[in-house]
Amino acid sequence: MDTIYIKKQTKPGDPSVVRFIVPAVGIKAVEGTRLIPHPYGTETTTFETLEETIEQVHRAGYDAEYDSQRYPLPVRHNRQPTKKQISRKQGSHWLGLIHDAIPSLQHQLKDNAPSVVASAAWALGELRDESAIAGLIHAFSNEDATVRKHAAEALAKIGRPALGAIQLALKDKHWLVRHSALQAMIDMVHLQVDLVPELIPNALQLLKDESWLVRSQAATMFGEAAKVFHALEDKST
Repeated sequence: MDTIYIKKQTKPGDPSVVRFIVPAVGIKAVEGTRLIPHPYGTETTTFETLEETIEQVHRAGYDAEYDSQRYPLPVRHNRQPTKKQISRKQGSHWLGLIHDAIPSLQHQLKDNAPSVVASAAWALGELRDESAIAGLIHAFSNEDATVRKHAAEALAKIGRPALGAIQLALKDKHWLVRHSALQAMIDMVHLQVDLVPELIPNALQLLKDESWLVRSQAATMFGEAAKVFHALEDKST
């Protein structure tokens, strides 16, 4: 993931006036420094607060770094389970404590900061929380792509209880909701492929959707499903 380095600037003669600068030259790729077009179409962009700066960098799809502190996009990576063994009783007890956070996580789905909403959606997906389905579907229309991505993946993890909500979302008037519902199907192809055939009849019509983005997403979903179904067929022969 590329990183944008945020610079702090004070007004000459008045150090109380602070601005935060996002320069094009501050973008660094993992494999080395390279200049790329500024995410906002200008050479530099100025913000009044650090929080706002980080939020806008995340909206542009980049990690942020300021004063040696890294602020990564809320994208989760698969990690191997810890080698330390715990008893089933301990695991159940600890999971019960984590479930106490569900009401607060659901409230975070209404937060004004997209990074907070995205992280909450991811956590609710990991908790397989069925009571969060309505809030996750609502997040399908969020303008932030990371929010929609994590909401879709969370519903795919919840699985069968979320099928009805996803079916309705495939018919929603808002193209972003339809697009996100297809993303949930793509995630389901890789997480719970046996549920996908129940959604396919409603997804077929989206191959002719008025939005080219939805049509493209629908084609991607059918391609991903076909690839997985072929692989399953090959294994069975």
